[in-house]
Amino acid sequence: MKTLLACLIVAGIGAAIAYNINESNYGHYEAHFGPIDYEGKTTAANAMASLKKDWSEDVPKVELPDGNEYDFGIMQPEEEGEHTFTVVNVGVAPLTLKIGASTCKCTVGTLENESLAPGEKTEVKMSWTVKTNETTFGQSAELRTNDPTQVAIRFEITGKVVRQVQLVPETLTFKEVASGEPIELELKVYSYMSDEIELDQPKFSSDEMNELAEFEVTPLEIDDEEHAEATQAFLVKASIAPGLEQGSVSQNLVMPFHKVGAIADASANGESELNEDDESAESIVAAVTGRIVGVLSMLESTKLTGVSGGGYIYDFGKITEPGPQKAKAFVVLKGPERDKTKLSIGEVTPEGVVEAKLNDPIQNGSMSLYSLEFTLTPGDEKIDRLGMNREDYGLVTIVSDNPNVPSMKLRLKFSLPAR
Repeated sequence: MKTLLACLIVAGIGAAIAYNINESNYGHYEAHFGPIDYEGKTTAANAMASLKKDWSEDVPKVELPDGNEYDFGIMQPEEEGEHTFTVVNVGVAPLTLKIGASTCKCTVGTLENESLAPGEKTEVKMSWTVKTNETTFGQSAELRTNDPTQVAIRFEITGKVVRQVQLVPETLTFKEVASGEPIELELKVYSYMSDEIELDQPKFSSDEMNELAEFEVTPLEIDDEEHAEATQAFLVKASIAPGLEQGSVSQNLVMPFHKVGAIADASANGESELNEDDESAESIVAAVTGRIVGVLSMLESTKLTGVSGGGYIYDFGKITEPGPQKAKAFVVLKGPERDKTKLSIGEVTPEGVVEAKLNDPIQNGSMSLYSLEFTLTPGDEKIDRLGMNREDYGLVTIVSDNPNVPSMKLRLKFSLPAR
């Protein structure tokens, strides 16, 4: 019993000594930000104040007299630019600098001096190439320093991108036009050249379109903010008479132009006209896209698409559900013949499987809209019409009582299980 009591006394004394040693070494450790009050009185301001007590005053300090942003104004695509930023060490210790990453390979930073004594300054040269299809340009590069308050500085380059000539719109699209209707196109041409220019006779890249086209070119007053920096503006109108073949149209509108005075200079040199290789003889090109459709067409969808050469395909896909399968589409009748035409359902195949109904037309502006309802009804055997060849489809034919309005075929693609 006495031995046990003695052991307990010795253990207690040892624990007390260990506690005192631990408390002395670690129990009152002062945190780097100073003592923390858990009652909510610690703030960012007093935490930074505590931190600054431990900072040395002998540190470098960066100053940018002209800031870290530069707006280059207006540049053209692929044009190269350059700007110099100034960096000054206003601290009391040497300043080290290093060029970091840039946001684009087309933006490069170079450093004149990587170490600055107190009071010294150096230049950071930024060079860039405008590579964008957008109307604005913005890139940046990073400068790393040993200034504890500015370990990274980001230099920003911004500006507006304009081509020598800008078109509004850039692509002329007329979507779908009936074969018996004219096509009207219009665009504005904005010149940002320092030299005054004149537009010559426009033309299409298609001789067929040129034979049907008439052009009008009119100078414009520049009255919108987006193109306020332009030096000139023109309105170009093209009117194409009916006569183009049905199908997709993908051509160019070519607008030759010359600098004012270039023709007079050519005449003075004994030339009857400007040479194509002459830098003053240039062209503006705008893409022209659209589609010439018959007066009879359909409204396309994810399942119903047009076919090269005329007609449409409705894709039911592989049907697994039992019973009749119904679908709906819209037939469009355009042009001057629409009021003289009555449409109806013609040939339908396979008979007994495909049924079609054409409802009365609804007048919608310059078109008549017919609702077409068709049904696939399973038979005793599975039927596959998956379009492996031109005859491997179901068929619904839309016919008219007007000889000037040709019939139209709607092919049905499907795999129909037996009932």
